[in-house]
This record gives sequence, structure tokens and C-alpha cells, in this order.
Amino acid sequence: MRKIISAVLALLLITALLASCGGQTPSTASVNSGSGGAYDAVAPEAAPAYSDGKGKTDSQTGNGDLAALTSGSALTSGVIGASLNGDKIIYNFSAQVETTAFDDTLKNLDALLAGFGAFVENSYVSGNSYGNTTFRSAEYTIRVPVGSFKGMTDALPLLGNVSKASTTSQNITAQFIDTQSRLDAYKTEESRLLAMLDKTTTVQDMITIESRLSDVRYQIESLTSTLQNWQNQVDFSTVALHISEVAEIKEQVSAQRTYWERMRDGISGTLNGIGTFFKSLFMAIVVALPVLIILAVLAAAALVIYRTVRKKRAKASQDIDKKE
Repeated sequence: MRKIISAVLALLLITALLASCGGQTPSTASVNSGSGGAYDAVAPEAAPAYSDGKGKTDSQTGNGDLAALTSGSALTSGVIGASLNGDKIIYNFSAQVETTAFDDTLKNLDALLAGFGAFVENSYVSGNSYGNTTFRSAEYTIRVPVGSFKGMTDALPLLGNVSKASTTSQNITAQFIDTQSRLDAYKTEESRLLAMLDKTTTVQDMITIESRLSDVRYQIESLTSTLQNWQNQVDFSTVALHISEVAEIKEQVSAQRTYWERMRDGISGTLNGIGTFFKSLFMAIVVALPVLIILAVLAAAALVIYRTVRKKRAKASQDIDKKE
């Protein structure tokens, strides 16, 4: 009986090892866009901008139309399926958005999330402290249902000027199938081990089977967790969003500039840098003025003491010379 059980265990172990072999590295495709936020391949063309009646569009000011953000056409535009021909694909998108109306942009973002059924996984807003004079910024990690992924990225220009955007897609189909096969093999082995455990009659066989059963269950839990994590990433795409408050939206500069234009821009940048340096220097001096005054008083007192001591030593030296 013991030899039979040992042979069956060896056979199950070999079957599990064969099932765990193989696998294929997931293919990855990435699409990057430069300034202007064009989303090639994965993301559609930019959504229409809404004018504020003053010559600026909502994509420039960040004051998007809330109704437009959550309209039915926006929700259904560019919808992609959860898979392409049954493939398991993970989509990731990152973008930088500039806006002159920071608070309104954050409100519009909330409406955008609600409209597309997305949620914020992580967020960080800086520059809201009392007395802050610098521009504010915000970082968001957003999870959006894959069916709304393309529609949401299409609507991002309604929040402000999309200065940079990048999209990546990772096909994990082969890796997912391989892991699922391994999981099924381990579950089959678990069932057989449980059946053998019910029939065993010796303590040694029971210990051997339970030891192997513990290893198999650990593998089942690990593979199940991996599959659930992948499925979550497939079902909910990730959008990394950086929102910056700016004084004005600068128009995109043509890539073809003349020699004199480059010289003019260089001189202008240098002069602006010098002006900024002296402004910062003056502010630093004013801020440090109380400390500088205290240091000056201490330095003056130290100088007076030094001169007094020096005069006394000189006088004492002269008196000694006269006595000699």
C-alpha cells in the first residue's frame, strides 16, 4: 500500500511540474505623444472644446462644461471592450494638464469620474496652505472601467490644456492562460490528495500526504491572488493625472524657428532669469534681515572688545620696555 501511495504522489508531482513549465512573456505596446496631448492608437482625437465667449476655450481655462463631461455621447465615445478577441490587456495612461482655474478643474474632474464610473485610488494636492503664493498642483491615480477608458481619456482636454500624454498597453493573455492552467492542475492534485488522505491507514502516509497538500494549497492561494490582481488590472485601467496651475496657457511654439528667433528667446530667457535671481536675492535678504542685524551687533561688539584688549596689551608692553 505504501509503495502504491508513493508512486501516485510521485506521478502527481511530475504532473504539477509539467503544468507549471512554459509560459510566455507578455507583449507590451506603448504609445507616447508629445506636446499637445494627442492620444494616438489607444486614445481618440481630442474632445471638442467649449468657448467661454472671450476667445479662450474651456480646454485652455480648465472650465469644462459639466453637462458635456457627463453627457451620453461623452460616455459612449471611443468605448473599448474588456478584451481584444478575448485577450487580456492592461491599459495605462498618464497625462499632464495645465489650467488657469485650478478649483474649477478639480470640480470638473469629480464630475468626470462620476460620469465614467471611475474612482480615485490615490491623490495628493499641494499648495493649499494659508498664505501660499505659489501655483498649486495635484496628482491623481485613477481607476476607470476598461469600457470607459478611451472615452475618459478623450474627455481630459475639457479639464485644461493637455501638454503631455502617454499610453501603454500590456497583453498578458499567454501568461494568464498559463497561470490558470497551473491553478487547475493544482486544484486537481488537491482533490486527489484529499481522496487519498481519506483512504490512508498509516501515520507516515498521512504525514506525507498532508505535507504535500499544504504545499499545493499554498500554490493555489498564490496563483489565485495573481489571477485576481491581473483581472482587476484588466477590468479597471489606470490613469495617472498631474494637474498644474499656471498663470496663462502658452501656445505651442513651432518647431521650425529661425536663428534670430532662437537668439531672441535665449536673450529673453537670460534676462528673465537675471530678474528672477535678483528678486529672490532681495526677498532672501529681507527675510534674513533680523538675523543679519543680530549678527552685525555681535560682530561689532566682538570688534570693540578685540580692539580694547589689543590696546591694553600694547600699553602694557610699552610700560615694560620703559622700565627696562
